[in-house]
Amino acid sequence: MSSLIKSREFLLAIIIAVSFFIYFPYFVESPKPIVDIESWLVTTTVVIASFAVMVSLYTMTRREVMRITKRVKGWPYSLLMMILAWFMIVVGVSLGKDATPFRFCADAFVLPGDSTIYAILVFYLTSAAARSFKVRDLESLLLLLGAFFVLMQQAPLGEYLFPYFGPIGSWLVNNLAMAASRVFTISATLGGIVLAIRLLAGKEMAMIGLIARREKD
Repeated sequence: MSSLIKSREFLLAIIIAVSFFIYFPYFVESPKPIVDIESWLVTTTVVIASFAVMVSLYTMTRREVMRITKRVKGWPYSLLMMILAWFMIVVGVSLGKDATPFRFCADAFVLPGDSTIYAILVFYLTSAAARSFKVRDLESLLLLLGAFFVLMQQAPLGEYLFPYFGPIGSWLVNNLAMAASRVFTISATLGGIVLAIRLLAGKEMAMIGLIARREKD
């Protein structure tokens, strides 16, 4: 029985069955039993994801406790993170996310932390842009000009000082950038469809570890 459960064919059959009950009702009007199975599978996925969050919380707690007990460099930050994380979990579960202590922690710690991370990323993006926007040929010159017009159009001071940058930047965003974005979206969608077909056909078993498990066996 255990060999059957671990077999490649059994796991592939589960993947095909689950994919059928998830995707078929989305594209085709289906009977109520199939819709009920789809709803049950979606709910089960949410429950499994919740348990995965609990496992990750346990792993984080265990790792940070070890760092605190061993007094590893930066352990006060681990202690602060542990206190805030568990405090927000307990308050959020018991009092709700609209409780005053929960909102205070979110406004005083979480939001400033997010803003700090994005502010740090700006410097890396600026450095990458400075290295990328070097004029070496005609294509790089066009890229530099397009980025300059869009940047000036997005910056309030730039459009105020140079009003004609606004229409040029808007045209670039709504036409050229939109066309390129749709090309990437369509390409990614077609790639996802092909990958799903290959997975259902048993051609991409390395994604779910079946090939490695079979070679180990």
